[in-house]
Amino acid sequence: MLTLIRREIRDNLIYVLAPCVVSILTVGILVSVFLSGIRAAAIPFAGLMLPVLFLGFGALGSAQMYGDRTNRISPLLSTLAVTRDRILAARVLTGVLAVLAALVPVIVASVILLQTFLPPFEFYRRMVVEVSVTAILAGLACYCVGLLVGGTTSRAWLLVGNLPLLALCASLLLVKGFGPDVMLILVVLIGALLVRTWLRFTTASL
Repeated sequence: MLTLIRREIRDNLIYVLAPCVVSILTVGILVSVFLSGIRAAAIPFAGLMLPVLFLGFGALGSAQMYGDRTNRISPLLSTLAVTRDRILAARVLTGVLAVLAALVPVIVASVILLQTFLPPFEFYRRMVVEVSVTAILAGLACYCVGLLVGGTTSRAWLLVGNLPLLALCASLLLVKGFGPDVMLILVVLIGALLVRTWLRFTTASL
């Protein structure tokens, strides 16, 4: 499994690193904003950067699945006695690691900055947990959207199909905010997308 994950990272290195670079830039700008005293700008800025990260996660999923079809990676690996279930599992684990690697530094930096520069309101802990978990689940949902859309054979659908579905995930956060109800919706959405992707991937002809 580790070999498959390393292969996924190597084959999609740009798409794995791009969200991490955005994450590092986001942390740096957030620190600069707090140190400069313009703390009110931190939340709008974070709100602008999250869609960029979500788009990157969707692009990673699409690149993995579309690259599989164009380069015929699955048929090649299948000749090495690797099952499609293991290939997809390694692909999803790579996506999960990429989402965590991009979002966790932003979350940790935000928590440290809030605790350092703002008063310790009682609702901070609950708010931080809800926002953090919801953001990670939303990132995973966007990644799963990319996986599903990337399995298509149409380049046109690959280019434009991601945007409406990713916009749907983003609008869910805008309309519902952060909280247990949104988390539940995202978990169900992730499960449905993964099941659909698995069915399409495992039944496609070699």
